[in-house]
Amino acid sequence: MQANVDSKRVAKNTIVLYFRMLFQMVVFFYTSRVVLKELGFEDYGIYDVVGAAIGILVFLNNSMLNCTQRFITFAIGKNNVDYLNSVYSVSLIIHTLLALLIFIVGETVGLWYVNNFMVIPACRVDAAIMVYHCSLLSAVVMVMSVPYNSAIVAYEKMTAFASITILDVLLKLGIVLALPLFPGDKLKNYALLMLAEAVVIRLVYGLYCNFNFKNLSFVWVKAGKLYKEMLSFAGWSTFGNFALACNVQGMNLLLNAFGGAVLNAARGAAFQVQMGVTAFTASFQTAINPQITKSCACGDLKSMNKLVLRSSRFSFFLLLIIALPLALEMPAVLNFWLSDVPPFAVAFTRLLLCVTLVDAVANSMMIGVSATGRIKYYHIVIGCTLLCALPLAWALLKVTGNPVMAFVAQLLVVLVAQVFRMFFCRNLFCFSLSAFAIEVLCPIAKVALLAIPVSYIAHCYLSGTLIGSVAVAVVAVLVVALAVLLLGLTKNERMFLFKKLHIL
Repeated sequence: MQANVDSKRVAKNTIVLYFRMLFQMVVFFYTSRVVLKELGFEDYGIYDVVGAAIGILVFLNNSMLNCTQRFITFAIGKNNVDYLNSVYSVSLIIHTLLALLIFIVGETVGLWYVNNFMVIPACRVDAAIMVYHCSLLSAVVMVMSVPYNSAIVAYEKMTAFASITILDVLLKLGIVLALPLFPGDKLKNYALLMLAEAVVIRLVYGLYCNFNFKNLSFVWVKAGKLYKEMLSFAGWSTFGNFALACNVQGMNLLLNAFGGAVLNAARGAAFQVQMGVTAFTASFQTAINPQITKSCACGDLKSMNKLVLRSSRFSFFLLLIIALPLALEMPAVLNFWLSDVPPFAVAFTRLLLCVTLVDAVANSMMIGVSATGRIKYYHIVIGCTLLCALPLAWALLKVTGNPVMAFVAQLLVVLVAQVFRMFFCRNLFCFSLSAFAIEVLCPIAKVALLAIPVSYIAHCYLSGTLIGSVAVAVVAVLVVALAVLLLGLTKNERMFLFKKLHIL
């Protein structure tokens, strides 16, 4: 069976998701500043640290989110209504049980930790406990929203997905603006209002699915096979997520042991830049990922491979347009953003941008592996490979004494992981390594070899002032765009782009 790959839908969904991402970022930066002003440093810190405690409890939800999206998308691709309803129902049951587990652990072990180990001023303990309860209930509501959220993404209703996200952001903005109008303790009021907002968004997700996906209905599924498949998938995903978390947080602890809080501050700034840049490719990947899974479900491996190759190439190009000017002008960017730039922040950020470029190429391959459902050995090998970054970083730090080498180690490990990932893809869905070299690596190399030297020359001659940095960024963006147009796209892709831009 051949999958119907809709390029127009991917393009439309990408644009919608980009608008969503930009709107989220603008409002987030504004609301963060206002909340800090209204609550003050102490109360804002209490809300943040209590939220971090809840974040640890919902770690398993990230794995279940990936699992639910994969299985619902796969079921839609198979065009089997009975199987789709079974998957949907099992995901509802599992997430309900997971939410109940999180609530029980949160109200026992979590509450004990907050009361006995969390450093909170005595006069604000009552407020912190209320914040904890509200944050826990919000997390429970979020967990129970996952099946509905996953269904919307799986059906590729990105306009609805973006609209609900924008409603979510607007409601949170309204809470921030209305906070001064409420009498009493602002921290308690903020926590209660955020809980009410989470409930509203949960209801919106549920109502949208009930009204628009008439073929989705809850049924009691007694057969244990599907439960076992989904929980097994989630379990191995958990191992992969755990390895990634150890890689990220372990590197932070290693830097702390080696150079103290100053290196953590530099790593924190670099990580924030990395997350912001990653968001630009995430929109495109969210739009195309469901079609990769649906192609696998149909058994159309040819279309699946084309989507994986195209997504890898386009994701790299989209990221390079942002990452190259940032990397060149990173000292100016960090000086503009931070009043006091930590030592090594520039070098850390540049290396993390390189890691992100590798990950951009890898993302569609990860989705391809997940689509097959055979992820056990993949997560074991890739997870263990990622964990090797820590001992390698420790060894390089001991030998060289240079903190930058920790991120060199991370870059080397993600490159090795990418090589392993390619061979897994070849074995799991007949992924062609020669096609990957010709259709992805060669165009990437051509674009990079043209764009990087030209942009670097502009950096050498123009950088040094704010206007010069802006000029370098403009030159880099234009050069990357031109290189992609001439060397990174196929003839058919250029024709499609020109047609859409009404150039021809």
